[in-house]
Amino acid sequence: MTHESEHREHMTKDYGEVAMQAAANAEHARSFFFSRVQRRPTSKPMLARVAEAMFWMSRYVERAEHIARLVLVNSNMLMDLGELAPRMQDEQWMAIFRILRLDHYIENLDIFGNHVGQRVFRLMSFDSTNKNSLLSCLTRARENARSIRENISVEMWETLNTLYWSLLSEDAQLRLDENPQQIFQSVIMGSLLFQGVSDQTLPHGQGWEFIQLAKYLERIDMTCRIIDVKFDVLHSAEHHWEGTLRNIQWMAVLRSCASIEAYRRRHVGDLDPTILAAFLILDDESPRTIRYSVRKAQEAIAGIAAKIHPQEIDAAERILGRLNAQLEYAEMKSLSGPHLKDFLESIKDNVAEAAAAVQKAYFLH
Repeated sequence: MTHESEHREHMTKDYGEVAMQAAANAEHARSFFFSRVQRRPTSKPMLARVAEAMFWMSRYVERAEHIARLVLVNSNMLMDLGELAPRMQDEQWMAIFRILRLDHYIENLDIFGNHVGQRVFRLMSFDSTNKNSLLSCLTRARENARSIRENISVEMWETLNTLYWSLLSEDAQLRLDENPQQIFQSVIMGSLLFQGVSDQTLPHGQGWEFIQLAKYLERIDMTCRIIDVKFDVLHSAEHHWEGTLRNIQWMAVLRSCASIEAYRRRHVGDLDPTILAAFLILDDESPRTIRYSVRKAQEAIAGIAAKIHPQEIDAAERILGRLNAQLEYAEMKSLSGPHLKDFLESIKDNVAEAAAAVQKAYFLH
């Protein structure tokens, strides 16, 4: 065989492989298109009021858990740090108010006088005038659950109702004064129990997916706020802390996001702020990280959309899909220094946009 004929044969094989690949890509595109077009809704849309109640029931339970954990971790951290100047103790409590958007309490911190911690315990537990107290969140969660009793399991209702009444018992105030940590720990465990009961007793249809969607949207938003505020406070006062005390504070950030053990399994040694931020934002295996939560929220809204209008890409699904891709390909330089705040703000904006899209598509009927 001549050199020219060998070259011609080689070129023919190359063109043949390209053609086969192009045909395969075209077939995949046709399959994807027809899979979306030919599918029909597998179930009727859930009533808007039911879907909305499912959503907010879940979101308020998740919020109560975060609030309880924030107050509990902050209290334990201050005990670990020992004697601090009153101003520095106030800064730690003010960080909680900033995370929960209770800025008016920061402006009037003098009203707490001495023993700020004990007064914050009462404000964040039983104060019905505080929209972010445990009682306020669980009251709203219970009201939503009561309006859809026939759509949730008996176990879900009993778990939530028991948790709610535990804050209204006759000895609740006494228990708070004697052992405030127990009150906040019971709310954390009650939320985890509610989630487990929901997973195991409720059919994994539209209702369950609205519960998942709400849980993860709340988790993303709250985790962003914790990282944003805590990093700001710790960076501004880092020169006051030596190695051990500094590590206690960084560990408190991880504990506030229920991620201390997961972080330790992945990273050993000193707590580097950039690595810590990268873990809480970009890790795709820990269920408390932002990227994991975005992916699960996207899966939930995709599941809802597939059952109701499978021919279309849901607006919230598109927003969360873009955000998931952004997190998947994020660079470490986006999480360092002044870039971190902008990165977190972008995530929060996307979550707010997705939540608004869900409301418009499923609740406003």
